Amino acid sequence: MSIYLFDIDGNPIAFRRTWDDRYVFAVDGQCLGVQPWKGCDVVDVEGRYLGSVIGDRLVRRNDGHRPECDVAIPDPGLVVPTGTPGRPLDFPYAHAYQDVELHRVG
Repeated sequence: MSIYLFDIDGNPIAFRRTWDDRYVFAVDGQCLGVQPWKGCDVVDVEGRYLGSVIGDRLVRRNDGHRPECDVAIPDPGLVVPTGTPGRPLDFPYAHAYQDVELHRVG
């Protein structure tokens, strides 16, 4: 079953195929980006900072930290999510993050 990621308000916006999947996909199956390093940061398919996976959220940091990746990111292709999103966890860190700008992806 897919692991869904939510925005700050708890709306499903993305998913990973498994908990340890490095790739992050939009709910329509398009690849949004990848976690090229250990940690929580995700870069888009062009290597620019997209956001961070914090618990079950995909959000952008407010502190200006914007890591970039200059390594080519292989395209995993279109992926179909499985299952349905569950209830999002509480997110007490909303003050430190903002929603990911999904309209600029792709």
